[in-house]
Amino acid sequence: MPIPGQGVVPTGSLYNELTAVTRRAFVSRLFVQIYFATPTLFHLLGGALKAQGGLSQITVPVQGQSMVTGQYVGYSGSFNAPSPIPAIQDAQFPLAYWVVPVPLPFGEQIIQASDREISLLKARMNDVWSVTVQQMGTNLFSNNTGNSLLPNSFIDGFDSGTNVPVYGGINRNSNAFWGGQTIAASSIASGTSTVSTVGFTRKSMANTLMQIQNTAGGEVTTAGIMNPGDLATLNGDFIGVEQIFTRPGNEYSISTAVRSGFPNLNVAGVPIYADHFCPQGTAIFFNSRYSNMYMSEDAAFDFSGFYSLVPVGGLGQQGVVVLGWNFITAKPVSNCIVTGIGGNAF
Repeated sequence: MPIPGQGVVPTGSLYNELTAVTRRAFVSRLFVQIYFATPTLFHLLGGALKAQGGLSQITVPVQGQSMVTGQYVGYSGSFNAPSPIPAIQDAQFPLAYWVVPVPLPFGEQIIQASDREISLLKARMNDVWSVTVQQMGTNLFSNNTGNSLLPNSFIDGFDSGTNVPVYGGINRNSNAFWGGQTIAASSIASGTSTVSTVGFTRKSMANTLMQIQNTAGGEVTTAGIMNPGDLATLNGDFIGVEQIFTRPGNEYSISTAVRSGFPNLNVAGVPIYADHFCPQGTAIFFNSRYSNMYMSEDAAFDFSGFYSLVPVGGLGQQGVVVLGWNFITAKPVSNCIVTGIGGNAF
């Protein structure tokens, strides 16, 4: 409803008369207020792999021990006869299916057939994507093992076995190779304190990345994800040593832009960036060579189309958007979770 008594708009009977005969001036765009961006999800979507049908839509053969043995030989060159050593087993994951029903009521079709400012149907279809992205962003950073309908995540995929002992059907307690890296921030030195109290600095982050790389067999992690409040603390350590180099003969003026702060922080060659959905106090480090999103080739944001409700005794239509997806890692040890980070900037 229009608001009376503001600007030149009158109140009382004059206001009632004007509202009866005056069209409102609409901004013909809908501005959504309630959602958060998730750079992690869009990175994963850009490199998503296809999955097809089957009982376990994602089956990953993994080798957990050496399949042959070697030995040094002497003058005679003799060696022990080899024997087969079984070392391969399957990690198996199902796709999780997310559905969003979309209503199209009879009255809405009639009323908005021609004279409309904002199409409710277009707004609703756009919201299908937004709601799905928010749900996926949340699921990626949650321990979903308590509900078999939900997808896997960073939290269960990268766990060392303490909180999630079974991953992809393989028990981590009896298969040590299948555990990821979990590091307590209280064990990471940061000056005279620890990361659990003061947060990450450039030095403590660099040391942690080297530890992750060493445990992962020498492979460098692809990127690190932190909550904005945690990344801001690390960013503050960078800003404290910023330097601006002036070229001889150049002058700074009011139109000269001097950049301060960083969109992401590069430590030891690893980009560290912020994601709203990453829980505060937790940092995720992943290796994209082995950690991927999988998406069903038959249900990749597919829309059923609208179907009439007449057979169930109603006028109107409804459809449904279906997404089959999961996030898995084929080499948990190449990834890491750091928990208990303190010193949050906000």
